[in-house]
Amino acid sequence: MNARLPVQRERMEHQRKPHYRWLILAVATWSQASATLVTYGVGPLAAIWQNQWSLNASQAGLLVSAVQIGPLLSMLFIGHALDRHGERWLIGLGSCLLGLTFLLVSFTTHYGLLMLLLVIVGIWYGTAQPGGSRVVLRWFSEQERGLAMGIRQAGIPVGGAIGGALLPYLSLHFGWQTAVFTQAAFAVAGGLLFLVLYRDPPGSRHGRQTDKSSFTQKMMTIAKNKKTSPILFTGITLISLQMVLVGHLMIFFSHETEAGLVISGQLLATALMFGMAGRIVLAYISDKWWEGNREDPLHLCVWASVIGVSVLAFTPASLAVWALFVLSAWLGFFGIGWFSLFLLAVAEHAPPQAEGLMVSYALTLNQAAIILAPTIFGFIVDVQSYSVAWSVLNVLLIGNGLLLLKRRRGRSKTAEGRE
Repeated sequence: MNARLPVQRERMEHQRKPHYRWLILAVATWSQASATLVTYGVGPLAAIWQNQWSLNASQAGLLVSAVQIGPLLSMLFIGHALDRHGERWLIGLGSCLLGLTFLLVSFTTHYGLLMLLLVIVGIWYGTAQPGGSRVVLRWFSEQERGLAMGIRQAGIPVGGAIGGALLPYLSLHFGWQTAVFTQAAFAVAGGLLFLVLYRDPPGSRHGRQTDKSSFTQKMMTIAKNKKTSPILFTGITLISLQMVLVGHLMIFFSHETEAGLVISGQLLATALMFGMAGRIVLAYISDKWWEGNREDPLHLCVWASVIGVSVLAFTPASLAVWALFVLSAWLGFFGIGWFSLFLLAVAEHAPPQAEGLMVSYALTLNQAAIILAPTIFGFIVDVQSYSVAWSVLNVLLIGNGLLLLKRRRGRSKTAEGRE
């Protein structure tokens, strides 16, 4: 026992170094990126499988939805476990199991079995989002939280961008099985890295030691919090757009424009990379320019997305490639970059010692849209056209924007009345 004390003291001293929280953030971000390379990588792979297995747009979209069913089943329980037991083992082992399960995909060409494996992969992915958000809340003060959350959330589009750029190339030159193996290896490596390097903040204790509230009690408290309702609805709307972009943007460009499959993958990667930038920049300026107000920049993201989707609905097949890259960047920055604002707004309304469960609750509500949006979009494409599908999505965005505008005016009148 005494032999271990110097090691423990050295570890605690290392954790007290001012820069250690940034190492923790880097580890959490990379773990998120490696896990997202698998889940978002299903979008580019769906385009490959669609061509090789003669799938229609609905079937391809259903593959993207399948990997999102797992978090719907697991995230609430994972969030409660995070509040009780901490992040290290749940995130680390979750990422490793995600990679190992996805590795099995390389051995199947049966559509039904592929769907089942993707659902199981999604169950393990349920540890990444609430766990990583809780890492930021525990390690960073309110003054740094916007920037830290933006950086960590950037791991999602980074992982997706790597997938958009790398997976089509690997699939075309070495076979899609090689692409799957690469994704699985990244996920396992990310999980192992998190297990090795992550430690809890000095002096922290898990909720099991300080909080006796049951899962049901916490859920009732969270569900009764009406302040988060507008934020949650905006999240559902924007996540629908985000998942349609991830699942269909590459297919849309390759089928409806003169861009080839490889360039279409690069366009998707561009959208995801600018989404990464948006998650950092929008979260950071919400602290500096909006003084912690998350709703107004979310409102901005909704209307900017309306503009981008309107252009998609009427994109001519001969549109110049550079214009497609500009459009992809715009959609990525606002249509994907909003997510850090959303998580901050939700987490900052969490009851004490329930941050993980609060974030999990919000993400679970989003899962219905995550699961349904790519499939419904693909169905509309099959029976109508891409223009109609983009227009239907735009109606949802415009409705959300009008509701936020009404709420904003209501807040302004309330503030004037108090003065």
